[in-house]
Amino acid sequence: MKKIILMLCVLAFTCSTAFAFLFEGKVMTREEIKQLTDDALLQTYTDIMIEKRANEAFHANSGYSPKEYENYKVLLTYVVNLRQEMANRKIDPPAVGEWLK
Repeated sequence: MKKIILMLCVLAFTCSTAFAFLFEGKVMTREEIKQLTDDALLQTYTDIMIEKRANEAFHANSGYSPKEYENYKVLLTYVVNLRQEMANRKIDPPAVGEWLK
């Protein structure tokens, strides 16, 4: 019985650290964002909002390590840059945040 519990603990620890930060995609610079078409900008924004919400749900009950905290700040900065470009183009962002509630 102790071996089974120990194996489950090791498995849980291994899985939780391996998937500690799931978003590993490329974060575009402001210049790259400016080059997106309107449709691509809206699609990228929708995708990143879904990724952000999934990350928030995943980490709701766990603490962040310093690396995870920095990665999360990068993700939030990416969302802000996308929104700024949409504002510059006078594009209303889709209500992804509302849809994911």
